[in-house]
Amino acid sequence: MKKKILFAIFSVVAGIAFTFFFLNKEDTFAKEEYLIYVFQVGAFEKYDNAVNFSNSLPSSIIKKEGNLYKIYVAMYKDIDIVNKMIVYFENNDINIYLKNLNVSKNFYNDLLNYETLIKSSEDIHVYNKVNQSILNLYLESLENE
Repeated sequence: MKKKILFAIFSVVAGIAFTFFFLNKEDTFAKEEYLIYVFQVGAFEKYDNAVNFSNSLPSSIIKKEGNLYKIYVAMYKDIDIVNKMIVYFENNDINIYLKNLNVSKNFYNDLLNYETLIKSSEDIHVYNKVNQSILNLYLESLENE
């Protein structure tokens, strides 16, 4: 009888402990980060200056961050493509600043599809079109958040 009571008490305590552990644990999927590399070429205090500079580039978007308007020209996850694009921008005399950016899961998955286009091409026109498509998709993903 004592064993049954002790077993019942142990079971209840263990159940409560497991419940608190799992209910208080943060959702690991919600905290999952989707980091990509972003090619930034400028940061301006005045929007008009950012627009003027952006218009001189083959592909770009302007994103306001704090008090600055930052210009992005490409975004990728795959390090091989990042290295390929670094060479591309250097060959076109475009000075870049490479940084990481946390993005949504949906954008991240869509980005992986575009990366296959870059991997399979050596055409500069394809690079520009794919870069602009990715940048536009990124802006759309920000609107949908």
